[in-house]
Amino acid sequence: MSVGSTGESVRPSPLPKEDWLVRLARLQALLTACPSDLLSRCELAALLETMDMYEEALIHWKVVIDLDANHLNAREGVVRCHQKTGLYPRSAG
Repeated sequence: MSVGSTGESVRPSPLPKEDWLVRLARLQALLTACPSDLLSRCELAALLETMDMYEEALIHWKVVIDLDANHLNAREGVVRCHQKTGLYPRSAG
C-alpha cells in the first residue's frame, strides 16, 4: 500500500500568497532530492491547483499516478485539472 492513497484530502489550507511561494519552493526542493516522494508531490499538485496553475498541477498528478496507479486523490486531481483547463486526453481508437 502506498503512502497517501488512503483517500485523505491533500488540499492545502488557505494561506497568504507569500506562504504559498515559500511552500512551493520547499516542495520543489524536496522533490529535487527525492522525485518519488508521493506525499510531497501530492501536496505540490494541490498547492498549484490552489494557485490556479492547473496545467502544472496536472503534470504532478500524472507523475503520482505513474508511481501509484491506484492513487485516488491523484485521479481526482487529474479530473479537476482537466475540467479547469478544458484539456482532455485523446482517446485511443
